[in-house]
Amino acid sequence: MNVGPRPLFFGLLAIVCAVLLPFTPSEFRWVDWAMIVLALFWAVMLGIEEIVQARDLARRGERSSTRSR
Repeated sequence: MNVGPRPLFFGLLAIVCAVLLPFTPSEFRWVDWAMIVLALFWAVMLGIEEIVQARDLARRGERSSTRSR
């Protein structure tokens, strides 16, 4: 299963925010945590979307090949 660029981008963004956490002033750490959660949310949602689309395309391909027989 291939993962597209959008989920990977948001996953990488979450990692970058996590790496920057120790260097962030304590009064602004909530921003890093919020961005980590938001990036992980979008990475998961876009990953699920790609999995569902791949299944739909595979099912449509199977249906069209069985109908042509």
